[in-house]
Amino acid sequence: MENTTEKPNSGVNKNKPPKSAYGVLAGLFAVVFAVLYIALLLRVRFLSIAVYDISMTAANLIFALILFVLLGALYLYVVFTRRELLYNIKEAGAMLFVLTLVTTANIYIVYLDPYAMFISLSALLLLPFAKKHDAFVLNVFTCLISSFVLINAKILEVTVFTAVAGVLGGAVASYAFPTSLTRARSLLRSFVTLLSTVVIYFALLSAYNLGVKAFADNLMYIGGAAAAQLLLVCVLEPVIESLFKLTTDFKLIELTTHKAPLIHRLIVEAPGTFNHCLAVANFAEICAEAIGENPYLARACAYYHDVGKLNNPGYFTENQAGYNPHDELLPEVSADIIRQHTEDGYSLCKEYGIPDEVASITVEHHGTLPITFFYNKAKTLTDSAVNMDEYRYHGETPKGKIAAIIMICDSAEAAIRAMDNPDGEKVDKLLQGMIDERLRLGQFDDCAITIKELNAVRYAIVGAYGGLFHRRIKYNNGKKDSAHV
Repeated sequence: MENTTEKPNSGVNKNKPPKSAYGVLAGLFAVVFAVLYIALLLRVRFLSIAVYDISMTAANLIFALILFVLLGALYLYVVFTRRELLYNIKEAGAMLFVLTLVTTANIYIVYLDPYAMFISLSALLLLPFAKKHDAFVLNVFTCLISSFVLINAKILEVTVFTAVAGVLGGAVASYAFPTSLTRARSLLRSFVTLLSTVVIYFALLSAYNLGVKAFADNLMYIGGAAAAQLLLVCVLEPVIESLFKLTTDFKLIELTTHKAPLIHRLIVEAPGTFNHCLAVANFAEICAEAIGENPYLARACAYYHDVGKLNNPGYFTENQAGYNPHDELLPEVSADIIRQHTEDGYSLCKEYGIPDEVASITVEHHGTLPITFFYNKAKTLTDSAVNMDEYRYHGETPKGKIAAIIMICDSAEAAIRAMDNPDGEKVDKLLQGMIDERLRLGQFDDCAITIKELNAVRYAIVGAYGGLFHRRIKYNNGKKDSAHV
């Protein structure tokens, strides 16, 4: 009997993040709790300022309880809605570092003046390496914890103002601008965000009937905080990027230049594979934008997903010019050579210092799919049963949505080019079959991509297909021109 065991898609991740990831994340939250709690105690002790009109012991206990609840809610947010961070603890650590840094600063800045608090700084610092939603949520929690220090009958309205202004300012920073391509655009985003914050404060004070006078009285602090945040963004962004070895959009853009060492090797040693990677990158970038993922990460992953073919470029169809060495090999040997490119790709990426977010795609873009061509070839050469598991890729199933996108785009690009007279309907049918097969084989069990998002990916590829694969023009001599037009 043939072994064609399929892995049904139950909708539940089979390979859960290691338990150690949950423990490490919980440990990070415990450190954040301790730092913020100690920061408040020291503020009260050395500045001799009581935060509440109650006993200091009761105040400390209340703050500890509220801080525990807020950080617990944030922990649940990460575990249940941002599962991918459990595979990337350094990004989670960087996010918590920013929250701790800004909140600690605010705890002491409150002593100067509540309006001088950094209410949008968390979002601005997180945006270069985190998703927009993560930046917004972390900024909300920063504002909530910082504003809690202000809860006192005498300044309750200021608590509301700072919390609301912080949430609105964070929303402007997170959602009102596209992902920055340059440091200059990042600076411009920061400037516009902080200008918006000043306007928001003016609107809030006016709405509360405190008017222009109240705004003018506090303008020095509001404007000073805005200017300070602008400066801190410029100073701290590269520091955080370097400290946590983060893969920012700026780094991703550098990785996709044709002068990048591995990309240059692809161009010279495996031009067919390079052209394939370019086409996959165009698809992947469009698909990522369609489902709200980082298009720069998708493009970088597409550029590097097949670098493992550099070790044996002539064994892959796109690099062949008539002669196919697999014609002289047993199918099991051919399958070993083909699947080896995923492991070789990861090794090359690590050798060249490519970030894990990109390098991991080399072993995830084929998952554990069967190498069907050589499996079928093996069946024709023997009358006995053929074990399909011997003709599978030995990689890992996609852990994130970007990896799932690359898996689909990689197969789609090759299949569309191989089609005779493809049109939108044929391409759509092809893609639906690919996605259904990967769902049936459990390839998307370990990432959070939804059916709705998979459909959005399919529609994006169908929409892009016409612009990327067009026919050559036939001229009067009846011959096709050698160049694409």
